[in-house]
Amino acid sequence: MLRFAGRSGERDVLVTGVGAVTPAGLTSAACFHAVRQGHSVARALTPAEIDHWTELGQVPGLRRAGCVVDHAIVLRRLTSLWPTIGAADPEVSAAAGEPMVALALLALSEALQSAGLTATSGQRDLDRQRTAVVFGSSKGGLRTAERLISQQRANLVPAFSAGSPAAVDSVVLPWQSPQTIADAGEVERIWRQQAGTDAATVAIARALSAEATVQCPVAACATGLISVLQGAALISSGQCDVCVVGSADAALRSSVLSSFHRLGVLSRQSSPARACRPFDAQRDGFVVGEGAGVLILESRQHARQRGVAGLCRVLGGGWLSDPTGLTQMDETGEVVEQLLRRCCEVNALQPQILGLHGTATETNDLVESRGVVRAGLADVAECFATKGVTGHLLGAAGAVETILAVRGIAAGARPGTANLERQDERCQIRLAREYGAVSHRAVWGKLSLGFGGHVACGLFVKDAVR
Repeated sequence: MLRFAGRSGERDVLVTGVGAVTPAGLTSAACFHAVRQGHSVARALTPAEIDHWTELGQVPGLRRAGCVVDHAIVLRRLTSLWPTIGAADPEVSAAAGEPMVALALLALSEALQSAGLTATSGQRDLDRQRTAVVFGSSKGGLRTAERLISQQRANLVPAFSAGSPAAVDSVVLPWQSPQTIADAGEVERIWRQQAGTDAATVAIARALSAEATVQCPVAACATGLISVLQGAALISSGQCDVCVVGSADAALRSSVLSSFHRLGVLSRQSSPARACRPFDAQRDGFVVGEGAGVLILESRQHARQRGVAGLCRVLGGGWLSDPTGLTQMDETGEVVEQLLRRCCEVNALQPQILGLHGTATETNDLVESRGVVRAGLADVAECFATKGVTGHLLGAAGAVETILAVRGIAAGARPGTANLERQDERCQIRLAREYGAVSHRAVWGKLSLGFGGHVACGLFVKDAVR
């Protein structure tokens, strides 16, 4: 487990800026306001918003609903803000053709402005050799990948006889049969810039000319929080002074919706706005969303030299692995318990406010609540979950939800749990239904879980300026 408090405090890790692009708002402030109001942004999708609309309608029980970001508006805003992220690099602007990358870059713009690092001051304040990027995604640029694969499939069909469908399927990936591509170099360039899991990571690093280290964690829905913790560790250990962290995901795709539906994790309730109900007795799954979250982390020494204060301080945290299964978790909550206990012991404190992953699936909510109880925090921590408002942002969830906690710390108020009407009696934790004020001295915890057994926890507190 990690503890970031140093003897002198100079290597304390501060969050000095945040930026978020979500279905609940295209800035972190707008998203926090929506969460404060507690109104879900989930709605029925239109044919123009999702591919294979007709085919999806033929899947029994699937609700064609989601939490949507308007990508046309994102691109317009991003184009007008290019100077704020130093995007003179043509590779960066080209990469923004993928929605996942565009979401990340727009969130980066807000985070830099929040931290007081505009293009002009950024060139003066950011030492490229002391600036790092730890930014993840759970899937990469799905829209670009699907477009390229579909294009290749269409190009390859005439090359085979009608009776050889297996041959077509065996060479649909661009790099498997380059001789069939009219311009293989162009396809390779687009794939590299937009489709890779690290496409947004590379775009951010190039925009900032970051050279300390560039990393792309991949940990399913825990990716964002693990990115925050890994970046904080780099600062605490002295490997960099500034680290841009977070995650993005633009996976509101027919392939993802149908896959999650088959796994049984999507809500089948008729009203999209009431569908995602974390910890409610009537919950039956989540609604898919998309978005990005970026946080600027700095050492206290570097922030002081720039004359800026932190929104909060990252105290510590860690992550463990639950080996139960690819999509299953130990329903006793033992892994969550061990993670919480060890984080609390290493940092010699307990969180009074705890932001939960809260997917509104049967298993997740039981695992989390049982883990909190077993760790002895049921009577200590007031809990909340925000997916009832934003939907499940998948690979972006950990970053955006951490940003909502950071904004809550700065405001001295924690979000509530939207759509919670009758709490499942098996979830014996203190759940806040409504937005409410909390002590500015409260320690906040954030839990994130992900398929594959990823379980992460971060601890945060309002910074007492030294």
